[in-house]
Amino acid sequence: MKMISLLLLILSSCLCATFVVNVTQSSYEAEENHSITLEWTFTTRTQGNWKNLFIYCEANTDHGVFVLYHVHDGVEFPDSQDDQFSGRVQSDKDVLREGRIRLHVSRLRTEDSGLYLCDVKTEDGFNSGRCRLNVTGEK
Repeated sequence: MKMISLLLLILSSCLCATFVVNVTQSSYEAEENHSITLEWTFTTRTQGNWKNLFIYCEANTDHGVFVLYHVHDGVEFPDSQDDQFSGRVQSDKDVLREGRIRLHVSRLRTEDSGLYLCDVKTEDGFNSGRCRLNVTGEK
């Protein structure tokens, strides 16, 4: 009985580790007043239950931590987006079912430079991905 319990524990821990969140690029460079698209991918099943989908993306900059994008129980919450990014961040909803989070950030500012994190939780597990954005002044 102990051997079966140990085997089940090992198998369940292996299954949980298979849920992955990746970034398309680990670092982005852009100029002020331009636009950029940040993208994360996550493990998904085509028959996934999206009512359990949780996504929380934030920007951690020298000027603070700001909410970019928030999905809870499969429903977007655009009002949770911080004023710093309000009207400048759009999500591509068409690719979400493919396991892709694509955020279009427009009218970039130098103060947008920082670490961008995206936490994802589905019925398959939880993980997060991060990338760095460096916005330079216009040339």
